[in-house]
Amino acid sequence: MRFLYIFLLLAFNTVIAQKQINGQVFDRDTQKPLPNVFVVNPETNDWAITDDNGLFQLRMPSSKEVSISFKLLGKQEITHNYKKEDLTNKIVVYLQNQNLRLDEVVVTARKGKKFSEITIGKEVIEQVQAFSLNEVLEQLPGQAITNFTLNEFKPIAFRTVRPSSVVNTGFGNKSFGTAIVVDGIPISNNENMQSYGGNYGAPFSPNTLGFGDPATSSGFNGYFSNANFGADLREIPVDNIEKVEVVQGVPSAKYGDLTSGLIKIEQKAGKSPYRLYTSLRDGTTEYGIAKGFKVNDKIGFVNLSVNYLKSNGEPRVSYNQYERITTNLMWSWASKNKNIRNSFSVDYGFNNDNVNYEEEDTDNKIVKNKKKDLSVSNRFKWKFKDSSFFDNLDVNANFRYSDQLTYESKFVNIGGSIVGTSTQEGVYSGTYTLPSYTSVKAVEGIPISSFISADLYKTFNTGDWSHSLLFGTSFRTSDNKGRGRLGSPETMISTFASTNGGSGQGFRPYNYGENIRAEYQFSLYAEDNITRNWENSTFYMNTGLRFDNQFGFTTLTPRINSYYQYDNFKIRGGFGITSKAPSLNQIYTGPRYYDAVLGDYRYPGYYNLGIVQTFIDYANNKGLKPTKSMRSELGLDYKLPFGNLNFTGFYNHMYDGITNEGIPSFRDMAVLDVQYNGTQTPTYQVTGYTPFYYLQSRLVNKFESKDRGLEFFMSFDKTPFKNITFDIQGSYTETVNTDTRDSFERIASTTPRTEKIAVLKPYDENSKSFRLGANINYHLPKAGLVIAVRSEHFIIDNTNYRSGNRLYAYIDENLNKVIIPESERDTHPLLPILSQNNALIDRSLQKVYHNFHLRVSKDFKNGFRFSFYSNNFLDLKQTEDLIDNGVPTKRPKAGMVQLSFGTKIEYQF
Repeated sequence: MRFLYIFLLLAFNTVIAQKQINGQVFDRDTQKPLPNVFVVNPETNDWAITDDNGLFQLRMPSSKEVSISFKLLGKQEITHNYKKEDLTNKIVVYLQNQNLRLDEVVVTARKGKKFSEITIGKEVIEQVQAFSLNEVLEQLPGQAITNFTLNEFKPIAFRTVRPSSVVNTGFGNKSFGTAIVVDGIPISNNENMQSYGGNYGAPFSPNTLGFGDPATSSGFNGYFSNANFGADLREIPVDNIEKVEVVQGVPSAKYGDLTSGLIKIEQKAGKSPYRLYTSLRDGTTEYGIAKGFKVNDKIGFVNLSVNYLKSNGEPRVSYNQYERITTNLMWSWASKNKNIRNSFSVDYGFNNDNVNYEEEDTDNKIVKNKKKDLSVSNRFKWKFKDSSFFDNLDVNANFRYSDQLTYESKFVNIGGSIVGTSTQEGVYSGTYTLPSYTSVKAVEGIPISSFISADLYKTFNTGDWSHSLLFGTSFRTSDNKGRGRLGSPETMISTFASTNGGSGQGFRPYNYGENIRAEYQFSLYAEDNITRNWENSTFYMNTGLRFDNQFGFTTLTPRINSYYQYDNFKIRGGFGITSKAPSLNQIYTGPRYYDAVLGDYRYPGYYNLGIVQTFIDYANNKGLKPTKSMRSELGLDYKLPFGNLNFTGFYNHMYDGITNEGIPSFRDMAVLDVQYNGTQTPTYQVTGYTPFYYLQSRLVNKFESKDRGLEFFMSFDKTPFKNITFDIQGSYTETVNTDTRDSFERIASTTPRTEKIAVLKPYDENSKSFRLGANINYHLPKAGLVIAVRSEHFIIDNTNYRSGNRLYAYIDENLNKVIIPESERDTHPLLPILSQNNALIDRSLQKVYHNFHLRVSKDFKNGFRFSFYSNNFLDLKQTEDLIDNGVPTKRPKAGMVQLSFGTKIEYQF
């Protein structure tokens, strides 16, 4: 109580003594005052909106140096650092039009000013000429520019060695834990259940997701559905994005439901001219229009934007297409005295993947993945009076409704086969498929989510220390009301076990709306931003604590970021724990049907008798816990006379990751006595049972991954060459992925054995990556011209693991686990018949290779802007020397970017 009394007293005294920062904002070109400029102190979250005369007031913090940002749509956002003595008089700020005729244009991603966050401004986005957020984020350290394609979903993870395929348990967990927040509203993929095989197999397996080349994949939906992965970056166009901030290290306690990174997006709001644009790239075209209106002083501003994109997987053919339509309506309003600001938005999007092989494939295969999204959001800001206990209140709310349909049809001509159709256990007469038919599979999902958060801010001083407090809470729901997995068992060939020992799993429809209940997440969080200034140095610390209840599991996660700056030198560090709830698709896997074909008796023209026994396992994974990540970093910044140097070392440990685990099991399979009666259908009866051994599969929290490495930036603000800027960035990363559970292999043998299932030890998969990049930019302000060349240099790209020789136990006929003596493991009779008896895999890059990319942008005074790009413009065709299992091979470099061109034309009026 004494501590609370002192805290309230200090806060009250601070309120009474608070002073104001007064300022005015002008247009640099017209010298006229600028109204509706959003002015914010990022340290305290104190904000103001300029009035008709460009005037504003902010609360005076105790810090000796104050950072203030000025934002207005169409103007270059600027941030000024002021010493406290400079703020006693009215400050005056001038904003310029945002175009290529600015004195300084930043066209590369830059490290933030506080910790290791990376900021991507509007000009960077324009210069990339991106069609989606994915191409923008490829500019970051550790990422790489890839061959352009929009015909596969695009997840992302940070500070990890990305595998050659996203079908990887480590990358799947990490991308699912990458959070995207748009103006305070998170984009959730927790409700996505577009997986046809959700009731068996691994969560990131091609068997459950159908991931792969749709021309060759036997999976259900090609590589379109991102169930269990992170948000699909293809769905996020960049035309309405003003700024992107990426936090790869330790996020604020305000942000939850994440494990591997945070992407914060700021959208445009305010008055702006008409903007028309079109982009062309390989087989992709994009069209868009945007406009910001000021209705009047009472109603405020209305922003409208429409974006349409169509992309062919191959420019010469159209059998693999992706189509996207996004629309945005935003209404922004501020009260008369500028102390309340509200933004209401409605977003509608349509995404359609369509693959039609009718002309190329005798199976007449058609694959579709359609998604419609409706999102309604409201963002409310209230700046209290100076006499109030709290300074500001932010309330964000969102409701999202989606309609998803994933569909596959193909012609099947395999003759009559037996399938099970019963939804109850027992022995019965199965159904025969037609000799030829069209097989249709579909998943209909209706994901529904809601989110609301409320944040209170308070700034006060205790002596020379400044505190900026945040208290907040959030609540989110996840549900799916779709009809779920659709299809007829009669067209699904999948037998669990037959008389010759075959294995598989049967299909039954599974209704999401009837079997899935809404899941909830509730959180409380608090943090304090502490600042202390001395004559030539500053200490800053952000410390917070977050409580989460995620689907019934509670976690308490501390977060801390801090730095100490002395003159031009800064040392910084961070530590925190984060957590990510499992998806509905991982929790609600549904019952598993195993259809054993006991007999197939046919007498053409008289009878067909297929005898099936069905077993059912009920295997929802309600015990799945949230995945967690311990994140830490240590950094060093130094400001040189000609630029800035930044180093960041990091170590991240993800644990309780989600993977699949086999469960040794057996069932009593019926033994039949079949009686024949001439041309009449035979009769049968069960005379006994024999055990059949198999592996169930369940999802468990038994995956972990460790990432460590070093990132660096070197930016040269001044070079010997006029109008040329230069920067270098690099990333070295080591990743160790471990499935901590045992793996199993059912032993197929023609002779009776006591060993029924082999037990194999876990193994580590080790990867290393070292990449450098450089950007050379030539900017001619008077001509509105920017020429940029980016180089990428891939120095290390290694992966090694020993997946074989891991036998250490077996499961006997009574399901007992029998440990094999260590001296017998290398010579055990089981080894020769195991399919997983593989040797050491060591893939290493023996030769450095390079990519070079060119971008040119030209601004015209009449409102036109023309941009051109060329990836791998030197048309390098490089090979790599690859050592695989000790054998060197030479091949074309995997992932080498092909020569390609594109252009964008924009007109504002």
